Amino acid sequence: MNKAVWIGWSMYAVSFVLPMMDTWGYDAFWVYFEDFFKWEDGTGDPPTRLAINLSNVVMILSPLLLRLTSARVLGALLILGGLHNSRFLWDVGEDASFLTEIFPAYYVWWTSFFVVGFGLWRTPSLRS
Repeated sequence: MNKAVWIGWSMYAVSFVLPMMDTWGYDAFWVYFEDFFKWEDGTGDPPTRLAINLSNVVMILSPLLLRLTSARVLGALLILGGLHNSRFLWDVGEDASFLTEIFPAYYVWWTSFFVVGFGLWRTPSLRS
């Protein structure tokens, strides 16, 4: 299999044990995952939570999804997920210190979508 895909999957897994703000990557994952089920409280942005959680589900299930769809389609979905997840960088506003607080977990997590996505895009013959 393509080395980029393996590297990207490894980056995704490692991002869960890297520091982010005053917590760990897996804590940030669970915050967004749990918030997804709190739509009725009226807080947050449900479409944003949906997109973040769907990108995580696609990444986690990508080894299994390769059996159901082409590598190029899956790669495109992961690249779109990475593009959507870059919105954290756009929400900085006037306080750019936020960009250093989310280091390194967010950046490794975010980059993993592009590494896997482009790796899958370049190897369309992975479909079983």
